[in-house]
Amino acid sequence: MEPSSLSVFKQLGSKMRWLTQRQSVLAQNIANVDTPGFKPKDLKPMGFQKSLALAAVKTGGEANHIKIHSTAGSGSGRARSEFGRGDQDTALSGNAVDMEIELKKSADTALQYQTMANLYQKHMGLLRMAIKGDG
Repeated sequence: MEPSSLSVFKQLGSKMRWLTQRQSVLAQNIANVDTPGFKPKDLKPMGFQKSLALAAVKTGGEANHIKIHSTAGSGSGRARSEFGRGDQDTALSGNAVDMEIELKKSADTALQYQTMANLYQKHMGLLRMAIKGDG
C-alpha cells in the first residue's frame, strides 16, 4: 500500500499544495507593490471540508484548480480592514498592495506549510514504526 493513498497523507498533501500556490500568489503581490493600479490577490481559504474534498479527488495527472480572488474591491474590504487597510486606502498610483499585510500572510503561510511538513514526517515515522514492529 502506498502511503499517499492513506487519507491523512492525501489531506496533508492537499493542504501543502494549496499553501504552495498561496505563497506564489502572495509573492506576486509583493513583487507588484510598485505597479500602478495593481490589486492584490489571494486564494480562497481552504476549510476543513474543502481539504477533505480535495484529498478525495484522484487527480489522474490533472492539477487541482484553486480559485484566486482579488482581496481589494468587490466586498472583500471587511477582511482587509481587520489588518488596518481597506479598499479606500490605495496609493495615488491605484496600487492597493499593503506590504505589511502581504508579509504577514506570507509568514503565516510558511509557518502553516512547515507545520504540515512536520505532521507528514511524524505520520511517516508512525507508519514505519507500525511496519517494523516494536523493535
